[in-house]
Amino acid sequence: MAEKSFPHYQWLQRNLNTVVPIIALIVIVLAMQSINPAFFSHQGIVTLVYSMSWFLIAACGLTFVILMGSFDFSVPSVLKLSALLCGIFLPQLGLGVVPLALAVSAIIGIVNGIILTKFNVPSFMATLATSVLVEGIALILSRGYIYVVTDPLFLGLARTFIPPGFGLPSIFYWAIGLWLIAIFITLATPFGRAIYAIGGNLYGAKLAGININKVRILTFMLSALYAGIAGVLFMAHKGGGSMAIGQLETIPLFASVVVGGTALTGGVGGIHRTLIGAIVITWLDSGLSMLGFDFNIRMIVFGIVAIIMTALTIDRRRIKIIK
Repeated sequence: MAEKSFPHYQWLQRNLNTVVPIIALIVIVLAMQSINPAFFSHQGIVTLVYSMSWFLIAACGLTFVILMGSFDFSVPSVLKLSALLCGIFLPQLGLGVVPLALAVSAIIGIVNGIILTKFNVPSFMATLATSVLVEGIALILSRGYIYVVTDPLFLGLARTFIPPGFGLPSIFYWAIGLWLIAIFITLATPFGRAIYAIGGNLYGAKLAGININKVRILTFMLSALYAGIAGVLFMAHKGGGSMAIGQLETIPLFASVVVGGTALTGGVGGIHRTLIGAIVITWLDSGLSMLGFDFNIRMIVFGIVAIIMTALTIDRRRIKIIK
């Protein structure tokens, strides 16, 4: 009897993954508009776009890793280091600081992958340790100072309005472009199919001839690279920052991925869903802020949302210790 009913459970689970985020988004839109009629004015939309765009880029990078059935707790720290590198070295290097920040970010991702594959350290522990190391490097380099960026070319990476005057800031187009690239990688390339295969069944992927270690290292590199890009654009948008950049963003980032319908067990969901998750989390955060809730209350809400969506998306047949 259970076997006959199992397809119905799968159908229900797939539809919950799709319908629940959309319903949540509609509810948030209606609630925010009723609370503040100016929420979707041009200025309101620009404010939402600024807060969502860098967050979406970082969330896309994290989704790569989660699709593979692993975790990356170093994303906020890599984002911070990338942003601070821009603030510290922009006067000496100009826009040349951007490839420097991205190269450093990619190297951190490669290190994460090597620790996982060569030393068999579980991904949550490997990336947690790396995040502490990266935080230390950021503190040493920045010395705890606040850095202000005034270079118009650098600021224009995020603040240029397209079309001029009444359009949206360029950071939005960067975010959507990188989101589309990430979708193409995961859905239309052998590498993307390998990520899904590893997340779906690690041992089956090995038997299929997939180079597990290579795919894992490249996936962690992609995650860190996306975090680095998010850091660059964050600094270009804000025009400055300190060690407070990215602080306590781990819960919202993971929440955005699972709200989009990507299962923490891997192999289910995708980056095409992460856009909805990022919108739900960032707009929910804006709405709670507008209502006067402090950061601690917002973190509690995000934690509850993450738990609920994890319960809806997780494949209970495959609950296991994930490397």
